[in-house]
Amino acid sequence: MRRLISTAALMMAATFVHIDGVSILPLAAQDRVAGVLAEAKKALGGEDKVAALKGLTAEGPFRRSMGGRDMEGVMTLTIARPDKMRRVEEISMGGMVGGPMIERTSVLAGNLAWDDMANRGGMGGGMQIVMRGPGGPGGPGGAAPLTEEQLNEARVRRARVQLHRWMAALVTAGPAPWTDAGIAESPDGKADILETKEETGRVLRLFIDQATHLPLMVQYQDPRPMVMINGGPGGPGRGPGGPGGPPPGAGGGGGAGGGRPQMTPEEMQKRADEMRKNPPPLGTYAMHLGDYKKVDGVMLPHKIDISLDGQPNEEWTVEKYKVNPTIKADTWEKKK
Repeated sequence: MRRLISTAALMMAATFVHIDGVSILPLAAQDRVAGVLAEAKKALGGEDKVAALKGLTAEGPFRRSMGGRDMEGVMTLTIARPDKMRRVEEISMGGMVGGPMIERTSVLAGNLAWDDMANRGGMGGGMQIVMRGPGGPGGPGGAAPLTEEQLNEARVRRARVQLHRWMAALVTAGPAPWTDAGIAESPDGKADILETKEETGRVLRLFIDQATHLPLMVQYQDPRPMVMINGGPGGPGRGPGGPGGPPPGAGGGGGAGGGRPQMTPEEMQKRADEMRKNPPPLGTYAMHLGDYKKVDGVMLPHKIDISLDGQPNEEWTVEKYKVNPTIKADTWEKKK
């Protein structure tokens, strides 16, 4: 069922007709897009079933490579169309004594969004972890600090983009009309490529398997994630490639037994400011979808893997879906 499309095939693009500097999609291409989407919705369970899917929850174990470390835990995703999403990750740091845990929560609720992270359990010598994911807040290029209103706008925009990616993957719904981007070929088969623009202005691509007519992959670009670890085993700094951090596999130093020296709050703030002023480069992410099973009449992927620049980055196995569940109003509220 699961077919990975080669990197070379991802670069294929559709042909556009240019008149007076304006790109016009040929009618034949528009018809092809409509046909691809119609077949996809039929494969997903039918247009009525897809339209009736107003919300869902998905839960299961995941593994992720971040900051030179392997993280694993349980992720729960809750979506309520058209503009609500909650993602909760309970993460354990692989290979660390004492079982440190991090709980990360990200919520989009219409025109409001918030993030929260809590460290739980033994963190190895008072260790603190700061993770900056794609599109994190902060003034780019050393700009002045953002106001709370600007921070909320940035969080909403980031979360809305993520919601649109999930909607593309699960029900082929894009943030804007899809256009024809050609056909990708690999030894395993062919996939129709549809593309659109995200709010960021970057391209979002959806690959649909020509054999099964099910979504196969979603491709997009985001800044590479960054991690800062304070205290605990190893040395202080960010993830691989960031200034002040050791490369993967490098030994720690400074603390007792090779542990990380503890930074003061002022030093932590200084490093966090450096992370904001020097945003990471963009990476190409590909969300691979597989192991489809029918849930309440809708075909949903139970294996979701994400690669970063062609390298495995995250694996999520969805063990439990709920379609159109009853969602409590306080699901979207930040706990005080």
